[in-house]
Amino acid sequence: MNSYILIGIESFIDHIGSIRDLGIAYWKKANKKMQVGDIVYLFISDKEHNRVMYKLQVVETDSVRADMKYWHGTYKHDTSCFKLKNIAPVYHGDGLDRDELEEHGISRYVQYKRLTIDQAEWLSSHFE
Repeated sequence: MNSYILIGIESFIDHIGSIRDLGIAYWKKANKKMQVGDIVYLFISDKEHNRVMYKLQVVETDSVRADMKYWHGTYKHDTSCFKLKNIAPVYHGDGLDRDELEEHGISRYVQYKRLTIDQAEWLSSHFE
């Protein structure tokens, strides 16, 4: 099992609403190599949050997107995307922002990254 970080830009999709209402986030595959069982830490990028808020698990790698009502722009239907299930309470702390990520070797500009074991353990410690 691997761990990853993804950046959710709230001006495009209401990830917070999708996870709150459905317990799920959907993600376009593109060049991502995630597998069922992998852990995903979701960084929410907006004016209010700008930190990692969610610990999710990949539950499907070939899912039909079902989050149309959460899109702020033009909805892009996808019949083969990742389905990510929320597996921990939302992180509401003051940490896990871009500066703290960089202190642990995670670039503030990264959109998708496979985490090292140390990085994954550090992030996981905030969701226990």
